[in-house]
Amino acid sequence: MHDIPSNAEIAHQIGISEAEVAHYREETFRLGDGSWLVHFAFAMPMELRQRLTGSFTFILKATPEQGDARQNNWI
Repeated sequence: MHDIPSNAEIAHQIGISEAEVAHYREETFRLGDGSWLVHFAFAMPMELRQRLTGSFTFILKATPEQGDARQNNWI
């Protein structure tokens, strides 16, 4: 995923409405592995935060590029 994720993509992933994402979304940062870190406002209601970390963030994991043969070989 090269482009910044849309509010619709994030809403689908965390199970809230696109309008709620638009209202509470603050900053979005690209991480070194290609994933996106999405930060939400502290004012976001508790019932909407169920899939977020304690720091009001959500990580939208990057999908491997087609043809990327790398694997996670954690021992």
